[in-house]
Formats: sequence, C-alpha cells, structure tokens
Amino acid sequence: MSTPHGCTDDSDVIATFKEALKQRVGHERFQIWFSGVRFVLETADRVASPAEPSRAIVAVAAGQFAADRLSNHYLAAMRGAAASACGASTTVRVHFEDRPNRQAELPFAEAGASDAADGSGQDDAPVPAPSKRPNRRAATKAGGASVVRSPRGAQSLRSILRDGTDSRKSPQPKRAAPAPRSAVSPGGDLASRMPSPAATQPPTADKAHHGSNTRNDCSWENFVGGQCNELARTACKMAIESPGLASPLVLWGPPGSGKTHLLSAVAGKLRGLHRMRRVVYLSAEEFTNDFIKALNGNCLPAFRSRFRDADALLIDDIQFFVEKKATIRELHHTIEMLAEVGKPLVFAGTKSPNEINGLGGELSGRLASGLVCQVESLDAQTRTELLARYAQERCLIPWPDATLQEIASVAGGDGRLLSGIVNLVALLQRMHGQMPTMDQIRQHGAHLLRSSGVPITLSAIERAVEKVFQLDSKSLQSGSQTKSITEPRMLAMYLAREMTSSAYSEIGGHFGGRSHSTAILANQRVRQWLDAGRSLGRGQAAVSTDEAIRRIESMLKTG
Repeated sequence: MSTPHGCTDDSDVIATFKEALKQRVGHERFQIWFSGVRFVLETADRVASPAEPSRAIVAVAAGQFAADRLSNHYLAAMRGAAASACGASTTVRVHFEDRPNRQAELPFAEAGASDAADGSGQDDAPVPAPSKRPNRRAATKAGGASVVRSPRGAQSLRSILRDGTDSRKSPQPKRAAPAPRSAVSPGGDLASRMPSPAATQPPTADKAHHGSNTRNDCSWENFVGGQCNELARTACKMAIESPGLASPLVLWGPPGSGKTHLLSAVAGKLRGLHRMRRVVYLSAEEFTNDFIKALNGNCLPAFRSRFRDADALLIDDIQFFVEKKATIRELHHTIEMLAEVGKPLVFAGTKSPNEINGLGGELSGRLASGLVCQVESLDAQTRTELLARYAQERCLIPWPDATLQEIASVAGGDGRLLSGIVNLVALLQRMHGQMPTMDQIRQHGAHLLRSSGVPITLSAIERAVEKVFQLDSKSLQSGSQTKSITEPRMLAMYLAREMTSSAYSEIGGHFGGRSHSTAILANQRVRQWLDAGRSLGRGQAAVSTDEAIRRIESMLKTG
C-alpha cells in the first residue's frame, strides 16, 4: 500500500503531538515502540472526502507487526495526544510501509557453460541470456569494467535439481559402525577394538548452537532425575505442559546440579511440542554482550525486537547481572512486556533472586513473583545413575558395580566433576587395556576426587553461619550475648556436633572459649527449635531453623 505524504510546514504540530504522546505513554515506552514510527500530518486538501475531518495524523510503521501493535495498544493514546495537539476534530490512522522482499543471490554459475558440461546431451536446447546484473565480488577494478566470473567448482541450479547432488561440496565419508563394547584382556590390543577417529567424530554443522554442542545434548529424555531435583523437574514439567503458568520460573542451586540441562530441555520441548519458532535461550553473559553491542552500534530497536517479540525467554546464570544497572533495567522491561502477554519465562542461577545482592529490588522481586525452585546437589543415588550413564556412553569396558558405588560415595554432588572422572577412567582404560582399579584411579585422579568434596571443619561451619545471618567475621567467637549473635552461635555448635567428629569441649572452645556444657545446651536448644519450627534472626535475615540449616549445608557443599 502507498503511504500518505504530509506537509513539511507542519513540523511544529507533529513535534507538539509527539511530546503529548510521550507524556501519555511514558518516555521509555515511547522510545521502544515509536522510535521507528514516522508521523505525517494530512491537511484538508489531501483528504479524499469532504465529510472527513480537516486534519488527520498518520502513523507510518515499518511493518505489519508494528502497525498492529500500535493499533491494538496505543491508538487511544495517540488519539488523545492528537486532540490536545491539533484539536478535537483531528483523527489518527495507522499505516505501514510495504518493503519488497529481496531474494538472496545463489552462488551458482549462470546457465551456459555449466549446462553444457553436465553431459545432458541437450546441445540444441536454447540457452538463456546471462543476467545483466554484475557480480559485485567478480567486478574488476581496472578500467571500471564488470566481468562475471563463475566460482570455482560452480554447478548450475538445473543440474543440482536433476541429479540431487552439489559438486561444490566434498563428498562426506560414511560413518563406520562403532566397535562392540567388550572386555579386553590385560595386555590385549585395545586400539584394534576402538572406533576410528572418523567414526567417533560428531557432526559439527547440525549441532551448532551458540558455538557449543553442549546445550543440544541436554534433552528432557536424558536428564537423570532424583530426590535432589524432583521439585525442579516437576516445575519444569508444568512449564512445558502449560507455558506461561507460574511465570517467571527460577531454578537455583549449586554448580553442576543440572540447572543448565533443565533449561535446555525446557527450550527443546517448547520448540517441539508447542511449535514455538522464537524460543530465545542464552546465558546472562550473552544477553549482556548483545545489549552492549546494540548500544554501541545504534541498533537498540532490533535488539529489543529480538527479545520482546520472542515466544519464550530462557536465561542461565542470572547472577552475572549483578551491578550491571543498565542491563538489569533493560532485562526488567523485557520481562515485564513478555509477562504482560503471558509468554513463558525461565531463569537459572546459583542463588535465589532475593539472595543475589546487586540484582536490584525491582528485578529480584519480579523474578520471585512467579515460582522459585531449588535444585540441590546430586545425592548418592543420582550420582550413581549419572556415573553409570556416562560410563556406558564414553567407556569401552563396562564398570564393575563396586567401582560405581565407591566413586559415587566419595564424589561430590557436582555433575561436571563426575563427567571429568569418567573421562579419566576412559583414558586409563586405553592406557592399561583393562578396567583400572580404584588405586589406579586415585593415583591419577586424586585431584578430582579431592576437589569433589569440600572438607567440613569448625571454621567452615562458622563462616557459613555468619554468611547466612549476615554477621561480621569472628562475631560468633565474641563474647556478645545479644540474641542476634547467640542464636546463630548455638546453631553453629549444633551443626558442628552433627557434621564433624569434634567433641563438645572442642566445639565450645572454638566458639569463644566456652565450656562443653554450653555446647551440649546449644545442641538441645536447636533440636527444640526444629520441633517447634521457630525462626532465627531478625529483619531480612530472619529464616526458619530448618531453612537456615539447609542453606548452610548448601554453602558447605559448594565451598
């Protein structure tokens, strides 16, 4: 459709109209939705019928989507602004500009020599005239002449459609079937039983996503569930079955607990089950980098259109947004607009939104308004199942059940460390030609087994309790008798008795040189608090006793 042309002498009226519209919709919304809109004032001599009003303001949008958005959400505001700027008789219409679609140029040679070389035998067939449009890449600089050159190994589109092959692409060798997994006797030739490198090399083109294949390998079907992640799995299943329900959904927990896997699985299900074409899934760092590039490149409208027109938004590692005020403000507005239309929002981080300092009150409150679920460290049963799955996928020799159980018992709850342990065992299998013993695994992988578990000491418990209750360092060892200090101190004594082998006298001596009877009394008091469901602390740091113990244990597991 053709767009109307207004009078350039009425720029003051348009400026007054824009200012009135900005006051009605707000400065930020005006910058988002009206920065690419052109306003035209039509006077009486350009109106088709004399019965129409003497003036009309036409909002010319860049496309059909933008025009529909203005008509559905901002037409009343534009009419009010037009009435205040130009008079009550002024009407408002919304048009959009037609932009013809441009077809991408195919890198095929023009018909002629390539058709003659394909061996079709149709020498008498008429040859179409070559295109008059010059090839920019083949244009020579000397003399200003434009010469069309065929790319190396060019093949006509006609022959490709006829033969179904493209001679420009090198033929891909067929992947050899992997060798069967069988036990290898000591000293046997393990290399002869292993798949060739060509057979084990995964395709890179089909799995490229943000430069990594990791996310595509994380599906809902291969996620290992257990009691440690049952709550989060149920919440993600609800988000898959009913997108937009209890949105935004926030998953939080220590590293290696499966949060990224769940986010990737949810994104895949939203694309597959609900046919959502614009599911945006990325990390907080990628969102920040894209936002900075948009600011520096003056392409902020395109950035906002990408995220605010999405069908679903999933962001990992939200703790990366700390102290990035401009990015936090942009993310908050994006979440508000998507939540307004009921789009599914899923986030993940190492802490719950209210515990991330520097995230901002508005954003943390908006994230907490949906559903916040904890993903705990992997328990022993889940670790065993995950180890067995990794071993089956990566190792040629099956693992004995005793080895699985022993490694799962000494390893921590980080799934990434379990993956590293399995990779080490696979290497030892290649080196020794058999399944390594536990002594050999400890000899070469002591750093993995040692880093997988954080040693729990009295000092570690003290630091964790002070962090949960936001206390100063060494405050639990002071002689203060205020309630805000004595209650966390008794809780620390209780945990020290439960989680370490320290005696009551050692525990009392560590926390300010107190006697063993004080440590015994603290143990009894905390048990009474747990039975009564009593809260500890004051103000924002006030939590139930059970919740405080859970947070402290989580900190001790992650170091």
